[in-house]
Amino acid sequence: MKMNKPKTILALFGLAAIILVVSYFTLWSSEDPVEEGLKYKDFAIRRGTFHVEVTASGTVAPINRVEIKSKASGEIEDLPIEQGDFVNKGNLIVRLDQTNVKADLEQAQANLEIARAELTQSENNYKRKDQLFEKKMISQEEMDTATLQLAQARGQMISAQTALDQAQERFDETIVTAPLNGIILQKYVERGQIIASGISNVSGGTTIADIADMSKVNIVAGIDEIDVGKIRVGQEAEVTAEAYPDLKFDGKIVRIAPEARIEQNVTLFDVVIEVENGDSKLKSGMNADVTITIVEQDGVILAPTLALQTPRSGDEANIRIAMVRNGETYERRRVEVGASDFSETVVLSGLEENDILGVPMTSRLKEDNDRMEERIKASRSFGTTGSNTNTNSQTRPRSGN
Repeated sequence: MKMNKPKTILALFGLAAIILVVSYFTLWSSEDPVEEGLKYKDFAIRRGTFHVEVTASGTVAPINRVEIKSKASGEIEDLPIEQGDFVNKGNLIVRLDQTNVKADLEQAQANLEIARAELTQSENNYKRKDQLFEKKMISQEEMDTATLQLAQARGQMISAQTALDQAQERFDETIVTAPLNGIILQKYVERGQIIASGISNVSGGTTIADIADMSKVNIVAGIDEIDVGKIRVGQEAEVTAEAYPDLKFDGKIVRIAPEARIEQNVTLFDVVIEVENGDSKLKSGMNADVTITIVEQDGVILAPTLALQTPRSGDEANIRIAMVRNGETYERRRVEVGASDFSETVVLSGLEENDILGVPMTSRLKEDNDRMEERIKASRSFGTTGSNTNTNSQTRPRSGN
């Protein structure tokens, strides 16, 4: 049975962190008296922006990539496209040798003219016979013969028209045009090459080229299962391509895969972000970084998470105890808190901007806690680094002024 190494490491770090926290709270409890002479490290309360985001790496993919094939088989006579060309719908992609189909078309046109002339003759003959029959100058048998000849001429006319339509279709199929406005992503054939039909060949025929409309593109990124529950369809995302590190592209999540995939023992869900690409800077297959903001609160009071402790009773989940500096001493204060991460916690009440909080410097717990915090954060970066789809994600807190 394979073990998920990143998750195992993360679990060990989490267990170690819990042990540190328990030890820390055992040494510094809200119910213990304030120890005189205990040294504190001061942390300032500030007002700023609480920001948590999920980041991931992905690749640029066309929204609508189309394989161009020919219904007809034959030798390529004209191929005016190259990879990277922009083409409009209806522009020529390839023209095959038309020698045989052109001859068939001309013969079908001639046969139709003959059938049309014979139909005209049969109609005139029928009219004369009908007049004579009314005057009882010909027999019923002769009238029936004229009727049959007219029906046969009409049938031959229909057959000739059908044959012409089919010949025209075969002729038209030797000309392949662009099905949409887009960019030629790949070209697979050259002039003079003989290609197979895409509809009559069991192999599916020869692919001539791939084309895609790149005015909008998708960024396909693998989001860790830990983070995927924090995002939703319709949520905005920021995209940065490795080719343009100074440019930011605005995107929106349009799809979250219903099924996970396992890559290097990491469970990932493919998330698709749609991005406007009017200037065609984003190319198919480019690597890109995706940032999805999941929490953003402006102008809030922020306190270092380390300086807030949970009461022993633990009855109120959003209540913490802080040691607030008062002159040369520190006093305990109940604090109501909101969102939190490894670094900072949003304070709802109990503290004011510029308050100074103290953290007891008990042995080396503070240093150990800092090191453990960095290890836990680093463990979130365990992910995939595949050559084709470099997709790994992590949650990243960020607080700004």
